Amino acid sequence: MKKKKYFLSVLSILLVVSLMLMPFTSVKAETLQDYKNELAKYKKEQQENNDKINETDDKIESSNQEIESIKQELQDMTEEIEQMRQDIITYNNEIKEKEIESKEIIAYYQMAQGENLYLEYAFGAETITDLIYRMSVVEQLVEYNENTIKELNDMIKANEQREVELNQKEEEMTQRQEELTKQVTALTGVKASLNENSVSVEKQIKIYEEQIKSYEEQGCKDNDVIGRDCATDGLLVNAAGWHRPIDTGYVTSEFGYRWGSLHRAVDVSNKNPYNTKIYPVASGRITAKYYDDYGALTLVIEHKTTSGQYYSSLYTHMSKYAPNIYVGKEVTPNDYIGYMGATGYAYGPHLHLEIAPCRLYNQYDKNCSTWSKYVSYVTRIYNNGTFTGPRELIYFPKQNVLFTSRG
Repeated sequence: MKKKKYFLSVLSILLVVSLMLMPFTSVKAETLQDYKNELAKYKKEQQENNDKINETDDKIESSNQEIESIKQELQDMTEEIEQMRQDIITYNNEIKEKEIESKEIIAYYQMAQGENLYLEYAFGAETITDLIYRMSVVEQLVEYNENTIKELNDMIKANEQREVELNQKEEEMTQRQEELTKQVTALTGVKASLNENSVSVEKQIKIYEEQIKSYEEQGCKDNDVIGRDCATDGLLVNAAGWHRPIDTGYVTSEFGYRWGSLHRAVDVSNKNPYNTKIYPVASGRITAKYYDDYGALTLVIEHKTTSGQYYSSLYTHMSKYAPNIYVGKEVTPNDYIGYMGATGYAYGPHLHLEIAPCRLYNQYDKNCSTWSKYVSYVTRIYNNGTFTGPRELIYFPKQNVLFTSRG
């Protein structure tokens, strides 16, 4: 008896010690205030993103204005260069004329020094004073023509130098214009990226706003832990709880790579798609409803299995939601959620059905808290073979083979 008590005492001590040595893992509970904090974070990010977009717009506008200014200056320079070239031609013609005129005057002056012409010219003068005056005039004309020719030559040289300078400046400005054009192109790319991020952030804001509204309507207070103090998991999925999302139809496209990227869904359709009702693939709670970046009407449902595993199912390209669809609503496989359609980027009416083992848009799911993380996560688990899409949970016949029940 004593040995038994001793054994139990030792066992108890070992158990206590082992518990003390075990690493404690803390799981942060999600309170309503946590959701509000996350919403505030996204709103701040949205404001910062909008500020960056405005700043980028200002830079683009400034660069475009400088480009237009350069274009106008280049046009003015081209006209100036053309005018200078015409002036050079005119000056060269005037120089030739002045050279001829000067030579004629010089020839006349030289001949005037000869005896015959001197006598002829002298006979024409009434007095010697008149003759001296005439010779003086000739000398002044020669000097004038020589000065004029020099001025014209100086103007030609100045214009040629100006043309060289303008051509050099034209090259520099053309290079600057090319740099600015590249800068505008780069800034436009930055803006496109910012706009894309803005759309993503806006989507997150809408999702959190709807989730907060839903939890508040369910009586949750700021410090209440979601799923424990309020909005508890009411509908669990057992192993046989997965169903096809439409009554009749066929698979039109499989989960897997196509056109260089991963198609994360099984697509289904039928001969009467626009009148086809869509149902949840399992019991769960609606966690998001929105138009995606391409304009496709989308709904997300979160499911929890009896083993505690979470899944998210996503339904998109719908034509419209069923009545009274809202975030936070609990649904079963018998509650239709909308109609098949072709909204967004779709080749034809069909349902794009995604299922992934995570909680899409849940802030504490490190793999799927945002859309980009979700896409990366699904791609990763498919590539490493740990999840192969909706067929892992739901039986579908082969592609294009008709099914007539939800299974």
